Amino acid sequence: MSWIQKKIFSLCIFAMAIAAVTLGSPATAQDTNIRSVTFYTVKPDRVGDFQAEVKEYNAILAKAGSTGYSSMWASLTGPREYVRVQMYSKWADLDAGPDPKTKDQAADLTRIGLRIIACTESSHRSIDVVMPEFNVDSGVVPKMIRVIVNQVRPDKVHDYLDLEKNGIFPAIQKSGTKDYNFAETRYGVEGPQFVSVTGFSNWADLDGAIGAQKGLSQDDFQALLTKVRALIVQSQYIVYRYEPDLSYLPPTAAK
Repeated sequence: MSWIQKKIFSLCIFAMAIAAVTLGSPATAQDTNIRSVTFYTVKPDRVGDFQAEVKEYNAILAKAGSTGYSSMWASLTGPREYVRVQMYSKWADLDAGPDPKTKDQAADLTRIGLRIIACTESSHRSIDVVMPEFNVDSGVVPKMIRVIVNQVRPDKVHDYLDLEKNGIFPAIQKSGTKDYNFAETRYGVEGPQFVSVTGFSNWADLDGAIGAQKGLSQDDFQALLTKVRALIVQSQYIVYRYEPDLSYLPPTAAK
C-alpha cells in the first residue's frame, strides 16, 4: 500500500467515525451492544494539536445538540493510541448519515475532521458485539480500564464461551467488580477474538487484585488461567485512561 493509499484509507476511516459520532442515542448497556472502536496513532509532535481539534469538534456537536455520543481513551501501555468508542443499538444505525442537527455545521465538522487526521500516523477500526449477559455496569464511566484481548482457537470458541459463562463471569460477580463487559470482535480482526473490559480507579488498585482474580483463591485463579491458555492462540493486556475532556457524552454519564 503506497503512502497516498494509506492516507486515503485514513481519511475514509475518520469519515466513518464522523458519521458514527453523529448517530444514535445515549450509550447505555440496556439498549446498545454494538461497539465501534476507532484507534488513532497520533504523531508524537502533534498530540496537543490532536487534543485541541477533538475538543473543538465535540464543542460543535454540543452546541448543535447532537445526541451522537462517544468516549475517548488514551493507552497507557503498548503503542501510544487514542481510542474513540461509539455504541449502537442496531446495525442499521451504521448506515445512517450525519445527524440532521449538525447540518449547518457540516462544513466545519469536515474541516476539523481533516485536521484531526493530519495529526495522526494511522488509524484502524474494529466492531465488537457486547454480550449483555456478561455485563456489570455502575452507570459511571470508570477512570481507567484493563482490556484483555484473547484470540481464541477456532475450534475452541464454544469452550471459551462456556468458560466465560461458568468460570470467569461468576468470579467477576463474586469479586464485586463495578464495571465489566465481555464482547466478540465481529469485524476488523483475523480469527475469533474476544475482549474483556474491567474498570478500575488508579494504578494503586493493581497492588491488589481486580476482576476475576479478586473473586477467586490463588489456586482457583491459576486453575482458571490454565483453562484459558488451553483455548487461546495469544492474549494481550492493555490499560487505558478515560479522557473526559476529549469525550462527548450525556451530562449524567460524562463524569
